[in-house]
Amino acid sequence: MILIAFPLINLLISLFEFSNLERTTKSIIFKFFLIISSLILIDGKLISAQTNNKIPVLNPSTGENIGSAPQCDKNDVNIAVESAHKAFQKWKKIPARERGKMVAAGAKRLEERKSEIETLLSLDTGNALRTQAIPETGASIELTNMFAGLSGELKGENYPTNIPNSIHYTTRDPIGVVCAIVPWNAPLFLTVAKIAPAIVAGNSVVLKTAEQAPFCALLLSEIFQQELPPGVLNVISGYGEECGEPLVTHEKVRKVTFTGSFTVGKIIAQKAAPKLCPVTLELGGKNPNIIMSDADLDIAIQGVIDGMRYTRQGQACTAGSRVYIQEKIYDKVLDGAFEKLSKLKMGNALDENSDIGAIISEEQLKRTLHYMDIAKKNSTTKVVHGGNQPSGDDYKNGFFYEPTLMSGVPVNSPVCQEEIFGPVACAIPFKTFDEVMSSANDTPFGLSAVLWTQNLSRALQFVEEIEAGFVQVNQCVAPRANVSYGGLKMSGLGKEYAFDSMINHFTQSKTILINRGKSNIDS
Repeated sequence: MILIAFPLINLLISLFEFSNLERTTKSIIFKFFLIISSLILIDGKLISAQTNNKIPVLNPSTGENIGSAPQCDKNDVNIAVESAHKAFQKWKKIPARERGKMVAAGAKRLEERKSEIETLLSLDTGNALRTQAIPETGASIELTNMFAGLSGELKGENYPTNIPNSIHYTTRDPIGVVCAIVPWNAPLFLTVAKIAPAIVAGNSVVLKTAEQAPFCALLLSEIFQQELPPGVLNVISGYGEECGEPLVTHEKVRKVTFTGSFTVGKIIAQKAAPKLCPVTLELGGKNPNIIMSDADLDIAIQGVIDGMRYTRQGQACTAGSRVYIQEKIYDKVLDGAFEKLSKLKMGNALDENSDIGAIISEEQLKRTLHYMDIAKKNSTTKVVHGGNQPSGDDYKNGFFYEPTLMSGVPVNSPVCQEEIFGPVACAIPFKTFDEVMSSANDTPFGLSAVLWTQNLSRALQFVEEIEAGFVQVNQCVAPRANVSYGGLKMSGLGKEYAFDSMINHFTQSKTILINRGKSNIDS
């Protein structure tokens, strides 16, 4: 393999401009380039792809090229699926508890090398090391261990039979080759959320990484698969039409799990439908974060910051980008949010002083700018905080945008209706609970929703009436291990992160009836 010399030199120079980047050692960066850049994972080995085409991968904090990922096509897809299909024939016969032990051993390997994974995650995505990359890596290892520990629960059920002399029971069996497609915003956690339950359940996997952030998922998979038989976990990279579509439609792929946009999710469902392949879809959201006048503002105002996922640049499906505030406390909440946002430090993702990193790509930055242009053209719009691209050497060539909160944007504006997937939220005043519930539900999405109130009756009414799959009251935590997560309406199909996802999405059921007949042995 040929090292990409100039990008590596530029990368190292930019890294060591910061005196507090002790974690980012030369050994980690050189190991990354030597081991995984420009490669895919097939049959337990990192190899070159069949294609010669490459996808350039940029560091969002600097805009510099940090390597390339293979632009895989149908030929690479076929090789990966054949490897997975061959491995599945043996893997499915290994007892579930033994599979769980191997996955637990894989989690231990991830723990041993978590500093490398955290660093590469930050470099790959632009997400700040301290506030995002370190917690995401830890959550990914926790989720892997959780599914490994649940291996013994993969079982069917016994039923009382209404047929004389018969036994009636069900089994839960692996499906086959699983196609897993992950996005760039939380590539480690979402990779684990798909591969860990699928593999524990006895399936083999072909993972397609996000072209914007392929390296951290590949590194995690390469470390993890060292405890697995060759071919159980394969990783490729590429664009949707060239790589994703032939993977989804491949005749030997029997399950598709996807996290990403509604537009792409709809296409995937259509492509998988002709072969009646089950599909799990975790899609977008335009989520309400509702603050009642009786809320505890000490936690509710912080909930605006946490709920909008500002420390992930707003790049989260669960981002509470519609902030509804009851009129009586509207100004007070905005003042408090401004104060807290002003204390957040934005900068290079690998700088441990940074609270906020960079938007993933120039394309995504332009999307944010497009919606901000729409908002600023409206005469009633007021920018409470942010609303600009930062300037100066610390932000030169990086894809940075200030955490932004606006008021006065009409509720029917595209800014309030469409998922921006950037650090932009709109504050919306309301008078009554019925009014805000009507507005909160007036969206094709139904992913997550939050209410802040000290009124128990109101909280229970909210839980009953809100059209969302992930609902919280007086907190706004991110999805995590053993919390069943998924959306309603156009936000997706199915749940993830908990035991029910492993059973429902990665196993299939057989119903068995056995007639024992009459005994030929005299009593």
